[in-house]
Amino acid sequence: MALKSSGLNPAVPGLSRRIVRLMVAAAIAMILAGCATTFIPISWGMREKVLLLSRQDAVLEILFRRYDPERKTLRVDGASFNIVEMEHDDWKFVGAYRQEQRLIYRNLETTLDDRDLRNVMVHEMAHHIWFGFLSAEQKKGWCRYLQGNPSSWQAMVRRIYRDERLHDAEDFAYTVEFARMADVEALARLGIISMDEMRQWVQAGPQELEAWTKVAEPGL
Repeated sequence: MALKSSGLNPAVPGLSRRIVRLMVAAAIAMILAGCATTFIPISWGMREKVLLLSRQDAVLEILFRRYDPERKTLRVDGASFNIVEMEHDDWKFVGAYRQEQRLIYRNLETTLDDRDLRNVMVHEMAHHIWFGFLSAEQKKGWCRYLQGNPSSWQAMVRRIYRDERLHDAEDFAYTVEFARMADVEALARLGIISMDEMRQWVQAGPQELEAWTKVAEPGL
């Protein structure tokens, strides 16, 4: 993150260093106040469970077989990280994907049941696909598809994610996580999954669009 000078006098020695120290102190205060959320690799403490789920769940098996057959996004050698965010009464981030590490993470402070864990994995795997594998044309095609077939998750995305640059990726991840029949067909038409994989996905039964709850909101 870059800082832009706002009229600081470069002739005053130590001024920039004092400002930096104040900013660091403020960040530490926020962390101590409970505003920091720690994320750890999703496999930490549950590697066998995560690997088994990636093979037993029909949708996860399709996505991992095509885009991460060696399960490298589920490795445990990634460093944890913190994000500092404001307190929210009605939602929290429970998953994350780090592009630089190509690794899926989970919120250390949140206990996930099997269904929530599965949903986090689908959501973050969708990010892995969006950022690492889709061509510009495929992304444009998906955005055009959603314009004609909007998902009810898009309003939530625009409320929670204020940075408009995140909207397309989050639209894709939430739609894949809670895919409708038409969404699965669109994935196949755009070459994101094969026609055979589309039939397997549909046969398994697309996720029903659920009401947004207080806890299970994967993101980042």
